Amino acid sequence: MRRAKTGWGRVTEQVHALNGLDLQIRRGETLGIVGESGCGKSTLAQLLMGMLKPSIGACQRAHHAGGMQMVFQDPLSSLDPRLPVWRIITEPVWVQKRSSERERRQLAEDLALQVGIRPEYLDRLPHAFSGGQRQRIAIARALSSDPDIIVLDEPTSALDISVQAQILNLLVTLQQQRNLTYVLISHNVSVVRHHERPGGGDVPRADCGAGQRRAGAWRAAPSLYPSAARLGSPHR
Repeated sequence: MRRAKTGWGRVTEQVHALNGLDLQIRRGETLGIVGESGCGKSTLAQLLMGMLKPSIGACQRAHHAGGMQMVFQDPLSSLDPRLPVWRIITEPVWVQKRSSERERRQLAEDLALQVGIRPEYLDRLPHAFSGGQRQRIAIARALSSDPDIIVLDEPTSALDISVQAQILNLLVTLQQQRNLTYVLISHNVSVVRHHERPGGGDVPRADCGAGQRRAGAWRAAPSLYPSAARLGSPHR
């Protein structure tokens, strides 16, 4: 992303949600974006995913459709309530018409095991699962197209405290196993600080473009969450 800027409103009263933002990230790393509510974090996520276009500047994305995927804050509202879970998980692959239904079903079973969902649950609808399970399903969906980058927009803020640590540990485990690249967006500095920046150093600051509100951004290599609980029951 180069010198991106976006905003809303009339020309004389325009509010800049993001102003002069430059981002770069390397394969297998986590880029953390931290800021208070309203500072432009979700706007940034939508820009990265192509859901919004910058008013000025450019956002360069991978050429293939599966190049970037997103895990949303609220897993319930981001899952189609009418589809069985196995179809939800393989939606990105179905859109790209890359495989047969049988192959997609097998892919859904493989990914379900990786995120801690029993394959025999894959014919159920989203409402039959807990919040933590639904977020696991959303993570599996993001993985299905083998993306270059996964944007995590507040992936644990809608979950119970007891489940948040499990999801965070799952994300780190998947990153280590699959060499994933994350853009992790959160209002909670402690969530992103679990990805400690190699060699220490100051945290770069990025102007949110909303008065004095700012978002911190830093790059980190994948590491385990030492203060979080280990992965517990995969069916919570």
